[in-house]
Amino acid sequence: MEPLSSSSEASAMPTLVHRFVLAGTEREVPLARRIVVDKVRAWGVPMDEETADSVRLVASELITNAVVHGEGPVTVALHYRLGHLVIEVLDANPSAPQMSCPQADDESGRGLALVDLLASRSDWEPSGRGKRVWAEIALPTAAPAMRAAVLRRLFALWPKGEGVAEPEPLSLAVE
Repeated sequence: MEPLSSSSEASAMPTLVHRFVLAGTEREVPLARRIVVDKVRAWGVPMDEETADSVRLVASELITNAVVHGEGPVTVALHYRLGHLVIEVLDANPSAPQMSCPQADDESGRGLALVDLLASRSDWEPSGRGKRVWAEIALPTAAPAMRAAVLRRLFALWPKGEGVAEPEPLSLAVE
């Protein structure tokens, strides 16, 4: 299963990835959702507050479900490429996530329904001894400065003088 598209345009920009591990306690959820939004912004992705709130809510629901219904440490991974953010959460409980039908006065049970409403796609799959739950959110593309920074990093990795023509020096003609 590959949540990101693999078009030739999408392959032009590398996928930006960030992972972090939580002990699996409920008190870590507020910090984790802040880390998610801060990291996406650090990548140069322009987000208004409504979009940031959607990312925050999806991250919060996926992480909370892993903490409350999962077992052991929880790994959160973010993948961003060309306007697509995938938030994936891994926990050690192999049981499928359950979408419930809460009553009007219930204080919980709506998390996965909210994720389905806010995400363009979401799913889960077994992973090792546990499971991987993910959601993909459409976001604006990274700011030009971020794309330039990524390209500079890629060009810096290319070996010098191996079949790559050096650019000709520019000179201005004065008339």
